[in-house]
Amino acid sequence: MNGVTYIDAIREAQETLLREDPRVFLYGQDIAGFGGAFKATKGMAEAFPGRVFDSPISEDAMIGLAVGAAIEGMRPIIEMQFADFSSIAFNQIVNQAATHFYRTGMPIPITAGQPP
Repeated sequence: MNGVTYIDAIREAQETLLREDPRVFLYGQDIAGFGGAFKATKGMAEAFPGRVFDSPISEDAMIGLAVGAAIEGMRPIIEMQFADFSSIAFNQIVNQAATHFYRTGMPIPITAGQPP
């Protein structure tokens, strides 16, 4: 049975967003040069120069950057290598991203995920 894999769907969605909205950028560990642990971003740094960035190994910092960028009008997509590491970013997710709208009325439009 032929079909679209989960990784193919993620890649296609990201490429569509990058093509259609100049505010969208990708940020994650080893996603620019290496294409990510699951290759969901392979070739995207070349296709979208200056919009696909490798992050430091700090999930807390990754989400912190996304929150700040979203506040300033950008549309970050954050790739975490493994869901287990998302708990390290809970401070930013729960205390910043999730509560900012209720404190200020300004939404925090970020997307964070981990390929299968």
